[in-house]
Amino acid sequence: MSKNLNTHAQNVTEEIYDILGVRPSGAQGDKVTQAIEQVIVKALNKSVERSTDAAMEICAFDSTMADKVVENIRGAHTALIANLSALR
Repeated sequence: MSKNLNTHAQNVTEEIYDILGVRPSGAQGDKVTQAIEQVIVKALNKSVERSTDAAMEICAFDSTMADKVVENIRGAHTALIANLSALR
């Protein structure tokens, strides 16, 4: 990712403000940005859940392979969330 999570959330927040034609004051704007960040993280979590479920289903015949794939998916997800959180 070339931009961090907060930058993406701020950009979306600005787009929403432009659509609505309003600009909330200080803390309200920050809360909107935080809410968008949370939605992005939830979407990433759901994506990992679906990926791990698919890996388990596809590799059902080989539980060792399924476990390795799931471990790699979860490791990549953990690293992504840590990197995005650090960039806030």
